[in-house]
Amino acid sequence: MKKFAIKSEGPDPSLLELIKEIEGGYFVRIVHRHEDWDDVKEDFLPRELFDTCVRTGYIAEYSAI
Repeated sequence: MKKFAIKSEGPDPSLLELIKEIEGGYFVRIVHRHEDWDDVKEDFLPRELFDTCVRTGYIAEYSAI
């Protein structure tokens, strides 16, 4: 599925990956990158919150170049 960059201060963006879409929202995997390790968490994100994050620019579709 799609990946999104999460707005952050560090040189490498944290990533949000859509795992599964259901009627009320998305199951997501969030990866916060640190210098020596990655913090990985899976959670549910309601559709309304996801749409707000995209609209405000807090998350944006990720394209690795």
